[in-house]
Amino acid sequence: MAPIFFYIIAFLCTAGAITLAIWHIYMHLVNYTEPTYQRYIVRIIFMVPVYALMSFLSLVLNNCSIYFNSFREIYEAWVIYNFLSLCLDWVGGPGAVVLSLNSRVMKPSWGLMTCCLPPLPLDGRFIRRCKQGCLQFVILKPILVVVTLILYAKGKYHDGNFSPSQSYLYLTIIYTISYSLALYALALFYVACKDLLQPFNPVPKFIIIKSVVFLTYWQVAFVYFLQFVETRFMQITELG
Repeated sequence: MAPIFFYIIAFLCTAGAITLAIWHIYMHLVNYTEPTYQRYIVRIIFMVPVYALMSFLSLVLNNCSIYFNSFREIYEAWVIYNFLSLCLDWVGGPGAVVLSLNSRVMKPSWGLMTCCLPPLPLDGRFIRRCKQGCLQFVILKPILVVVTLILYAKGKYHDGNFSPSQSYLYLTIIYTISYSLALYALALFYVACKDLLQPFNPVPKFIIIKSVVFLTYWQVAFVYFLQFVETRFMQITELG
């Protein structure tokens, strides 16, 4: 059980985050002048109360943390869907963006790992591939959450257990591939449409979404991996 000091700090941070997010949501609803955009923005902002509350409950009720984390992870997928929909609406929808990008190409780039490919035409197929890259994460994430809960009930899943006999290792590999594809698809979409998105100042929004959804996942996976390595090292040392 964590010291009471941790609970106090966590509660204050949770209350502050929820209060601030609810205020922003309230202001959007009071000034609901751009419903096409604001419906997505409100759903994205609601991620803050969900993250804060689920994280706090996971700390307080640690034995039930997998259920709180599962709800949070499902909302992550919902956020990515809404963020992609918001970006598409900003540029006028899939049809409009195809017309706007007509005859343009994406030059080979080391940063985007397209250096060995010919210039990519920014056509309907390209936009569709970007959407599919994001939506595979949106569809796969809830499915894997259900699979995780089933395996947990059968004693075949434990957070941070990278043992080949446990499912955490294999689910982490699948998650990592899915996360990486979604992140890459968002990056390609941004680079292709950055001129069209410029009036909406998209860079901070892309950074925040990627940091909250993607960076937190890799942070957790890395911490669990270090913990697993430390445990294995201690076991080997004791046997030696």
